[in-house]
Amino acid sequence: MKSRHLLPAVLVAVVFVRLASLGLYPLIDRTEARYGEMGRKMLETANWISPQWEYGVPFWGKPPLSFWASAASMAVFGVGAFAARFPSLVFALMTAALFWRWPREPATRNTTATAASLVLLSSLLGFLIAGAVTTDEFMVFGMTLSMVAFWNALHNPSAAAADRWWFFVGLAIGMLAKGPVAVVMTGIALGLWLVWTRQWRAVWQGLPWLRGGLLTVALSLPWYLVAESATPGFLRYFIVGEHWQRFTQPGWKGDLYGGGHEHARGLIWLYAIASTLPWSLVALKLLRKKPSPESVGRPPHDPQIAYLLCFVLAPLLLFTMARNILETYALPALPPFALITAILFMKREGKGAASRVWLFGLVMPLAFCAMLVFGHERIEAHSQRKMLASLEDSEAPVVYLFERPYSGQFYSAGRAAVVRDSDEIARWIAGDRPATLILPERDFKALSLANDPRWVEVRHQSGYVMLKKRPAP
Repeated sequence: MKSRHLLPAVLVAVVFVRLASLGLYPLIDRTEARYGEMGRKMLETANWISPQWEYGVPFWGKPPLSFWASAASMAVFGVGAFAARFPSLVFALMTAALFWRWPREPATRNTTATAASLVLLSSLLGFLIAGAVTTDEFMVFGMTLSMVAFWNALHNPSAAAADRWWFFVGLAIGMLAKGPVAVVMTGIALGLWLVWTRQWRAVWQGLPWLRGGLLTVALSLPWYLVAESATPGFLRYFIVGEHWQRFTQPGWKGDLYGGGHEHARGLIWLYAIASTLPWSLVALKLLRKKPSPESVGRPPHDPQIAYLLCFVLAPLLLFTMARNILETYALPALPPFALITAILFMKREGKGAASRVWLFGLVMPLAFCAMLVFGHERIEAHSQRKMLASLEDSEAPVVYLFERPYSGQFYSAGRAAVVRDSDEIARWIAGDRPATLILPERDFKALSLANDPRWVEVRHQSGYVMLKKRPAP
């Protein structure tokens, strides 16, 4: 293979591995299976307004864009892991495609965009989230669209007319994907850049703030109003709870759908470094390296790098003092990090496109393939897919006792009920009607059901036991 073909070849390989692997392993409990099930419920019930936690119980934790996408994908490809994950990969590729709208020198634009795409899609977090059922990938696309459009509106006359409006479309996408936090992070990035450059007049004159703001409102606000009308109380919980109390109250107790993720303050910075591996190591080396002889004479300070750096810092600064955070909160920093890494590489390596460093892009795909081959059973242990695959096609009820994993809902197509009340559990165990019971192994042992003549042990999987009614003699 010629050296100039190495970079695009590695990028194609990364995308191919991610696409081919989407359906090779089950939806994982908790978050992925939960979001996949909400998309499945949306498709089944045709309720496109309120995502549902349980049938008839609204999910107020996130806006619906990712659930719309998953439901639409399952309508096309059928209900399954591939269809649930496919929209995330599409939006990851759409985010990477925005790199081609980033204004670089004509000779290096395509190469820089290809390199940035590889960094984004083959980084640790970028590769994993591109094939996961999540809301974050959709928000990141909206933020990146806004940031690219903002720069072009001010600095790229050929693209300014359209990008003056795409900026506000990106804000609306963020609002429908994750909520006001997307607008806040975009605002922090632009605020940092304005303080740095003091281009207040150019920004005020460069975008139609009033009409553009109305466009953002027109695209996003109707769903918020309809959702509040359909399930009163949504706006208070989502705005106050999810966007304030979650980040300001350690171990926030108001979460209706789980628990707060309490961590040490500042952990987001470690998440960001880890999420960009192995490219964070490459970027560190680039920062210590002098520019190549070919770049002599260029301005020592690149204003685009400064702008992208503000984009990187926005989510990190926002979540520095927060204690309820997840690893995915570092994801918005990945697209600008990818562009910075690609730009620096092209400037500091004489023939960057031909460099074998792009082989680092194969690290995550190869590691992931190895995990699928050698760790398949461990992956299955975090899902109920195999457990429920042994269900017979009958009218007998399927009941989880004590608790039901989210994948238990998805892989039973909503058929599996859950019983948590001790008296009702006792009635199911003592009942005479045919049924399939699934319960945690610890409770199976505590209830001494191993020798119960009424039940037959069908399967032990993922820490659960499946029981079926013993046939009458």
